[in-house]
Amino acid sequence: MSSRNMSPGLVRVNFDPPQTLMLISGIGPKLARVIVQLRQGSGNLDLDTLEVLIGRPLSERELDQLDFAENPMLAAASQSSGTEEHPSMSRAPEPMFVSTPYLNQDQMKAEPLRYQIKRRTSLDGRSSR
Repeated sequence: MSSRNMSPGLVRVNFDPPQTLMLISGIGPKLARVIVQLRQGSGNLDLDTLEVLIGRPLSERELDQLDFAENPMLAAASQSSGTEEHPSMSRAPEPMFVSTPYLNQDQMKAEPLRYQIKRRTSLDGRSSR
């Protein structure tokens, strides 16, 4: 599905502002801002990443309302910025243990993303005080 060839009413995950992202069930104002910051720093979001952010899988009805077309501006911005100034934001933190048998593969993929979200929301909270 191309961003030019889409039905009216679709939420364009990699293009739309926080107010539009809030139309997705489970996304409030704070998470919408975090999503925009995350995609600006890390590039385009995919379905798996959005589901981790929301904390649940999306239904078929919800998926029909979303457009995950890639935003070329995000890909260019994430490649040209951030890595020199903020190296810790461009890669996942090193795990403390090599093996964590109690975590399934999806949980292990989600941990670096949760770290980034937690860090960005805590920074967001400090700046608004």
